[in-house]
Amino acid sequence: MINNHIWHLISRKLSGEATLDELRALQELLNDDPEMAYKAELYTNFFEHPVKPERSADQKKSQWNKLQSKLGEQFPEDFVSNTAPEASPARPSVFSMYKKWMVAAAGLVFITLAAVYFLRHTSPEQKQVAATDTNTNEMNTMPGTRSKTVLPDGTIVWLNSDSRIAYNADFGIDKREVVLIGEAFFDVAHNADAPMVVHAKNVNIWVKGTAFNVRSYPDNNRVETSLIRGAVELTTNKDPERKILLKPNEKIVLDVADADTTNVVVAESPKPEKASVKHNLYHIQQLDGSRYNVIPEISWVQNELVFDNEVFTEVISKMEKWYNVEIVLQNNELANKNFSGAFKKEDITTALQGLQFTNSFQFEIKGNTVYIK
Repeated sequence: MINNHIWHLISRKLSGEATLDELRALQELLNDDPEMAYKAELYTNFFEHPVKPERSADQKKSQWNKLQSKLGEQFPEDFVSNTAPEASPARPSVFSMYKKWMVAAAGLVFITLAAVYFLRHTSPEQKQVAATDTNTNEMNTMPGTRSKTVLPDGTIVWLNSDSRIAYNADFGIDKREVVLIGEAFFDVAHNADAPMVVHAKNVNIWVKGTAFNVRSYPDNNRVETSLIRGAVELTTNKDPERKILLKPNEKIVLDVADADTTNVVVAESPKPEKASVKHNLYHIQQLDGSRYNVIPEISWVQNELVFDNEVFTEVISKMEKWYNVEIVLQNNELANKNFSGAFKKEDITTALQGLQFTNSFQFEIKGNTVYIK
């Protein structure tokens, strides 16, 4: 079964024994299966997160029952146990886990590791990491992977590579506020009494029930919002009284070069400032999916990487996140040249070869680094 093969590759990766070809194969499999990528990240968090102090037996039992219920809802095909462990076992070695993954069914492995993960951490409800100091929940994706999740109000969120969302623990009760770092596509459940606000850098995106994409990576001085359905209203922290309305099939790009993105937390929407403010520069353009029969801005949700006449620096940024590689541009003349292409299951080598038909360039791959000449 393909799932067993994925668990085998994951165990090889965690034990440090995976070859470069195995890592690439694992990445391709996870790219094609967001749900498996979701589970793989849970296992990775088990090894990477520090051990938290032990809790009382009653606390463990209560939290275990909650986790058990969530696991049963999300992964019914994998959920095979209804009995909570009585004690917290010693953390197994990577080699021990490797042998178990090799002989156990993928479903049994999932619930076993989830149980151990639960007992050793403060709040392991699926991928949600409760930040007790700020009373928020977080969800994130590893570089090179994408995932899909459902928020408490029924809103569906797709997270692109190396992205994170955070939201209040009481999300959906009185308010719906989300902080985004990276890229996400939101299909928002309608609730006129509690509009949703997505905070990206210093931009606030207000919605009631709609579908839209937001791209706001830390290494970029722009926030891009592409509206597919419904309506959104944008404001900025610097000028909260100035509202920008976006219509379906429109994309807005805001320059936030001077935005303060440190200490990002879910907080109340900003109040109007009394001091004079500097307007953010922005432009609005129409979305166009006619060339590749898919809108490039949201093609990643369908596991496609599409460029439609984009400058090479933007192409490089997206390819780095998509393939989890570092791309070094040694030929500065290529930086502002435009490139087009559509890729789905192609590896980094094939994708670069495809882009060579748009503009001529040479490249060399050394390990996890690509050099463009």
